[in-house]
Amino acid sequence: MITEENINKFKIIISLKKLLEKGKNLQIEVKDKKIVYSYHGLASNALLRKATINDTLNGKTSPKAKTLISIVEAMGFTMTDFGKTFDAISEEEIKMYLNEHL
Repeated sequence: MITEENINKFKIIISLKKLLEKGKNLQIEVKDKKIVYSYHGLASNALLRKATINDTLNGKTSPKAKTLISIVEAMGFTMTDFGKTFDAISEEEIKMYLNEHL
């Protein structure tokens, strides 16, 4: 059964992946600023274990607020950016995520 808590977990995962992908797309446009492109780099910038990043982005764990903020900021985004991305996630995107990962 999919609960509201699970829906929020999926939206967090999808949002983080979208921001990570957006960061990758910014590589060509941004110069002299460090953008994170890998779990290793992200873990290093966020001062978190690579396993924590991996578990969060693969849905094995739900991040605590402190961890979520660290990840978002390590990607070079703000919590406002994250919130906008999170709020824009549609039911269809959640269904696609579930079909691909469950």
